[in-house]
Amino acid sequence: MRDGELFERLASGDISALDELIGAYYPEILRFCLRHTPTRECAEDAAQETFLNCVRHMDAYAHRGHFRAWLYKIASNACADVLRRARPAEELPDTAAEEPGYERAELKTDLGRALAKLPEAQRELLLLRYAHELTLREIAEIQGLPLRTAQSRLRAALRALKKLM
Repeated sequence: MRDGELFERLASGDISALDELIGAYYPEILRFCLRHTPTRECAEDAAQETFLNCVRHMDAYAHRGHFRAWLYKIASNACADVLRRARPAEELPDTAAEEPGYERAELKTDLGRALAKLPEAQRELLLLRYAHELTLREIAEIQGLPLRTAQSRLRAALRALKKLM
């Protein structure tokens, strides 16, 4: 992705670069939000809130190649806000089924069932790494962990997943 070029255009006042930036990241941020909120509507709200906060705080962001991790951190916070506003008794269904073909492919394998048995923290690491294709450095930044800690926790999650398979 050509984030650097888009940030240069933004700095020079080209607002169309913002549309391109949002268009490039919206699908993966929505997918992330679908996994972390109770309904599709909540996920869409969280995704929209993510980009609103991104635009609001864009001037505070210094582009050094970590935009994707910064955006996921904002999305994580937006999802947490949505969950706090949700009724406590409300069940959290798996909303991935609302993404065309996503849950169907996941549920056809033992992997989906094994992932569901993992603790939330381990499942989150595996999803960030393999479903959202984030780097270990991005995951560490999102979760506020040192790189080596994120790496060892990911290895532990993979070992736990292997035992369940």
